[in-house]
Amino acid sequence: MIKQQIITGSNVPEVEDKLSCWLSSALYSRLGQFSASLTVAQPHSLVYWGASFFGLDKVTIFQNAPIAERAKILQLCSCNILEEAYAIEKVGVYYMAKMVLLSESTQEQMLYALYSADEVTHLAQISRFLPKSQAQILELEHPLLKFLTDIVDTEDKAVILFVLQVVLEGWSLSHYRSLAIECREPDLSLTLQGFLADESRHHGTGVMLFHQMSLTQSSQDLIVKILVDFLRMMQLRQQSILAAIAQVKGYLSRSQKIRILEELDIENYNHTCLKFLRSLMRNPNSGAILHQLEVRGAFQPLSASECI
Repeated sequence: MIKQQIITGSNVPEVEDKLSCWLSSALYSRLGQFSASLTVAQPHSLVYWGASFFGLDKVTIFQNAPIAERAKILQLCSCNILEEAYAIEKVGVYYMAKMVLLSESTQEQMLYALYSADEVTHLAQISRFLPKSQAQILELEHPLLKFLTDIVDTEDKAVILFVLQVVLEGWSLSHYRSLAIECREPDLSLTLQGFLADESRHHGTGVMLFHQMSLTQSSQDLIVKILVDFLRMMQLRQQSILAAIAQVKGYLSRSQKIRILEELDIENYNHTCLKFLRSLMRNPNSGAILHQLEVRGAFQPLSASECI
């Protein structure tokens, strides 16, 4: 007997089939002037953010590189940003659909169904700036997508709500605002600005719902376990910059990587990131969670050598 692979959640593939035209029609109806076809609509230059946004204006190996190599590194870094946004929005579609099923009232179910539509439009808009081939391989290869999908697969509503809707959506709101301000491409900047009202509404709803929940000890323990891993993953995001430099310049030794991260002021970057994430976790219902994270040293920033 042949065992059929079960496709669920965010690991469903992107395919061109007869549903695509109906999807395009539905997106056009929702977004008006936005071209709802899922074709790539990107400008000639793929350098969406400049060197100062990534901190590369302080990195010696980047500054000493020829102009063409610097442009290629910035293209790769910009692509990494879009891949990360794609992964977050892909998980958002799955998360909101899961919350429709876990809703405890008709009003809550209706609200999450509307939020699911928000995430679908975000995903379609981000996809326009990524080559199709990249969007497809993200299903299997992007580490953030796999990590967040595993969280959504948890059956504990309190856990997924706090981690994804309170913490991740709160971080995404600030992150997208920064990306929109610094973006060099007007179309992409406007797209990201358009996400902000939705992200704010999603985050605010999550904060309110979590405040009203009664947490079990097992829920608290699982939240702490997941957040320890999540906080570490967030501190390692700058590894994508190392990868971009290595792809263009060739092999980087451990000492070279450490120097680059030191020039990026990674420890201070991580300190600021952790401080903000901690502020997102403050809730009348999360005191014990924050205490356990403190005890485990989860808010201690990693140094450059610890990020390799």
